[in-house]
Amino acid sequence: MAPTTETCVELIQQFRELAQLRHAVAHRQIEQGEPSLALISLLSEFERRGECAGGTLAQERAVDPSVISRQIAQLERGGLVSRRPAPGDGRVHLISATAKGAAVLDGWRRRQTEWLRRALDGWPDDDVHRVSSLIEAMARAVREALEPTTPTGATR
Repeated sequence: MAPTTETCVELIQQFRELAQLRHAVAHRQIEQGEPSLALISLLSEFERRGECAGGTLAQERAVDPSVISRQIAQLERGGLVSRRPAPGDGRVHLISATAKGAAVLDGWRRRQTEWLRRALDGWPDDDVHRVSSLIEAMARAVREALEPTTPTGATR
């Protein structure tokens, strides 16, 4: 049976609160001179995936490619990513995290992990794993339900 309207409203409120908390916590973990949270998130994607095109990430994130392009340029100026022309199409660039980018991410993740471990000190590991698995499954379902959008945000 599908979730009720009331349950969906409750979940949306929890999403909002988690997003606000995530934002607050993440900003406290960024050290002087490190990239913004948005850039850290994009850099993390490049490190996780390995080399890929920025346009691919823009499409998956449902944002205008110019947004990703500007962020890639900032990361590149900081020496955190590198780009090279795609072998089959020189108009497309493949982006990958550099060793410097990976080091920035390692420090940021270490601080995030240490903080979260302290925050959830009273939680059994099995409960944290179960919550993580449920969030992953829910995120996958929501992502699959998203319709592709045009650069202006209208559905296709």
